[in-house]
Order: sequence, then structure tokens, then C-alpha cells
Amino acid sequence: MAKINLLHLNAYERDLKIRNRSPRTAQNYRETLLQLSAFVDEADLLELSRGSVEGYILHVLETRSAASACGRYRALRAFYNWAVREELIPESPMRKMTPPKVVEKPIPVVPDEALKLLLAECSGTDFESRRDTAIIRLWCEPGSPRVSEVSGMGLADVDQVLDLVRLLGKGGRVRVIPYGSKTGQALYRYLRARKDHPLAQEGSGHSEALWFGARGKPLTASGLYQMLERRAKQAGIGHIHPHQLRHTSAHNWRVAGGSESDAMVLFGWVSPEMPRRYGRSAEVERAQMAARRISPADRL
Repeated sequence: MAKINLLHLNAYERDLKIRNRSPRTAQNYRETLLQLSAFVDEADLLELSRGSVEGYILHVLETRSAASACGRYRALRAFYNWAVREELIPESPMRKMTPPKVVEKPIPVVPDEALKLLLAECSGTDFESRRDTAIIRLWCEPGSPRVSEVSGMGLADVDQVLDLVRLLGKGGRVRVIPYGSKTGQALYRYLRARKDHPLAQEGSGHSEALWFGARGKPLTASGLYQMLERRAKQAGIGHIHPHQLRHTSAHNWRVAGGSESDAMVLFGWVSPEMPRRYGRSAEVERAQMAARRISPADRL
């Protein structure tokens, strides 16, 4: 990356830290700016025309997906809006641009039968089985944590007396969600196994992170994705990603009659659109179930 663009990037990343943007968001913005810089042959990003930025977005559309292009568009818009606020440029080259149109594909929920097979796959008594069972069960609870929230959990974030976990979500917002008896049992068993892990021992290398990996390091977000992918493959239920379990949890909450306002609190949502977006792939199923419960014709 050209020195001038590196200076812009470093200044922008400082601003993101000041505004408490998540590491995941900052990484996405960084990747976008690095890609744009390479696409324009290291030209100064603050001197680009609308056509140059549009050319990059079109390149992403042609080589990736509309959703990826839309994500890159949002990242660049945020960067150029920052540059305008800092009076580095008089106006954004994206001022009159419109984002790529994305046809939203509902994320399918995971059937109970598949979840049972998934949990059966990690029902052993070894360290990884105890850990994976606790994580998967936590993902199935109302308020299902995001991957970044799970990887960021510390030992002190589990309250085994009140059966609650503390999560640090987007924008530094903290929320607390309860968990059921089986998840509580799984957490208790994992925490007992965790005591014997090398990272739990006092001395150099000691860690207060909640989840430990097999290679002697705390479990990362990438490690969580890999764990679930491996377990799903072993269980013979195809590919499942963590966010899919979060959608499934939201769907099950709606099926059980949970309110949207409570879902906003439990899942850590800010936009009122989120309760409708999650579990959208199963909205027909929920409507049919509600119709069967009510069935006015049965009263005639």
C-alpha cells in the first residue's frame, strides 16, 4: 500500500477506535481500503473520482456477490464521510452513488433433529467435547451470542448461581442473557474440565479467556467457525455456520410466542427491523402453526 494511503488508513483506524467500533468492523474497513488501493494502482484514495470508486464496486460485483459489493460500498462510504468530516476533501466521491441492489436470501433455520445429531456428535467426556457442547447449547439459547461475543467471553462472564452469561456486543454494548438447565449443566462440566487446562494454571501463559483451544491458545472467532463446521460434517448434517444458529434461536423464540420487544433486549438488536429479518426463512411455517392454533373454522 502506498505511503500516503497508509497514512490515511492509520488515521481512519484511530478514529474507529475512538468511536469504539468493533475489531471485526475495523478489519472489514481495512480490507476494503487495501483492495481499493490495489485496484487503483496505489493512487491517493482521497483524490479518486466517482468513476474510480464505481469501477471498484463493479469489479467486486463481477468477481464476488452483490452482498459483498454492498458491504464494500458501505465501508467506503463510511471512510469518505470521515474524510469529509475531517475536512480532508470537500465532498465524498460517493455522494451521488447508490448502493448495489441485494436480493436478500433468508438464512435457513436448523431443524431440531439436526441439532440433536450435532449435540450427539460432541457428547463425549474429553475436553473438546465438553467445550463444544457448552458453546453449541449457548448458541441455541434465546439471545444466541454472536461469534465475536462468544470468543470475547471471559471466565468472569459466567454466573453459575443466577444462570446468566454476560456478553460484550456491538458498539461496546453489554447484555446479559439467561440459560436453561441443560446449558447450565454443559457449562458446569466444561468449567470443571477447564481447570486442568494449561492456560488455566497460574504463571506465564495464564489466561482468563473462557474458551480454550486445542493448541494451547484461547479459542478465536475463526476457531469457532472451524469447530462448528467440523462437528456438523462429522454429524452428517451438512454445513452449518454460527449465525445460522442465531437465526434458528430467533425463529424458536417467535414460535414459542416470545415478543419482539423482549427479543430486541435478548439478542442485542437496536433496529426494529432485526426481529423481522431473523428467522425470515421460516415465517411461513410460523404462520401456519399460528393458524392451526387459532383455527376459527374449528369453532363452527
